[in-house]
Amino acid sequence: MYKKISLSVFTIIILFSSNAQVFAEPGQKIDIKEYYEYNNFVSGVGEVIQTDKIIFEIGRHADVHVKHIIVGKAWDPTNPKLIEMLPGKHSNLEVTDEDGDYLRPIGFVGETFEESKYIIVGQKPFSAYDLVAEYDLENFLELDDNGVWTKQFVYPHDVIIYFDDEMKVFFANSRGIDISEVEGINCMGCDITVEFFDDVEPITKKVIKNETKLEEFSNTGKEFILEIFSGEANINLDYIEELNYFSFPVDKSNQLIWMKIPLDLILSPYHVYLTEFDQEVLSEIDQIRKSEFGQTETHANLSFKAPTEGVIHVVGSTEAEHMELLEALAKRAPQPETKMKEDVKEDVKEDLREELYKNWESTNSNQVNSENNTIIFIIVGVVAVIIIGIIIKLKKN
Repeated sequence: MYKKISLSVFTIIILFSSNAQVFAEPGQKIDIKEYYEYNNFVSGVGEVIQTDKIIFEIGRHADVHVKHIIVGKAWDPTNPKLIEMLPGKHSNLEVTDEDGDYLRPIGFVGETFEESKYIIVGQKPFSAYDLVAEYDLENFLELDDNGVWTKQFVYPHDVIIYFDDEMKVFFANSRGIDISEVEGINCMGCDITVEFFDDVEPITKKVIKNETKLEEFSNTGKEFILEIFSGEANINLDYIEELNYFSFPVDKSNQLIWMKIPLDLILSPYHVYLTEFDQEVLSEIDQIRKSEFGQTETHANLSFKAPTEGVIHVVGSTEAEHMELLEALAKRAPQPETKMKEDVKEDVKEDLREELYKNWESTNSNQVNSENNTIIFIIVGVVAVIIIGIIIKLKKN
């Protein structure tokens, strides 16, 4: 089942791309007289109306459920409106208001709804209620060779994506996002590539960390479990405790990898490198983009995409670097009285907002100091005038 609609969604704000899904121009008139029958319908044409919001309900399969939301507006059966659907094979059409009450009459432009392009909405009696036109769409998501479901969402209006209840993590433009406590995402100005693994269970790798030489010789140190999603059946992991590091080979290009790492094994934040198979020295130019998310007291989540085949190297941090990260996370955490999750935006926008706040605080502080200085100058001036007046009076006497 899909997670129910509520206000608890992540919000992702992305600059709108010019490669958006192309829709018919709102206000365009289309001949529908052979597909729509109503006694007082005499014009023979329907007007294309703009969708205000699209909702997708997706899971680990190619088909999706789509909802077009029309906010406000009202019309009667003699002035039908047309909603343009997404391309593909459609089925199970329903048109209701936001309370789930069916709206009639409805229809579609074409011989079959499966291949049609437009939904005919004959009536929306009340502007105070949203209209919901929904249908199933076949083969929308694609499963790649790495076992990852993927789809690029590029639309000129807001898009909400709800995920199957079993899904706990997905990737937005290859950046991991924890959705275990939310229903989905609200993509504003939407241009986003959504990815998630088809596998429900991860690969698990047992790692032994030895605290003493005796444990090293007897291999009786503390045991840790690494969980890895990669689309592979197995991963050959090489852990080197002295270097605070582990590595493993990848044999596919653009392979998405998500790891759940025990913090007692290797501390976050992490540095991820991709090298050739025979390369023995790590260089800064070998470092690749990664994201860390959903860190708990015991584990960190690390994700990255290997652009080519080679060897992945994950290097942990020192205790001091880890404490700096924890302090930064504590500053970004919501206050205890906050009842709703804060919107999650692109890191660049978050950094910009923090910078704006810093500038505002600096400006505000300067303004307060300036005002305080002005008050001091006024008081000193008044006192000086009084003293001068007293001196003049004494001289006259």
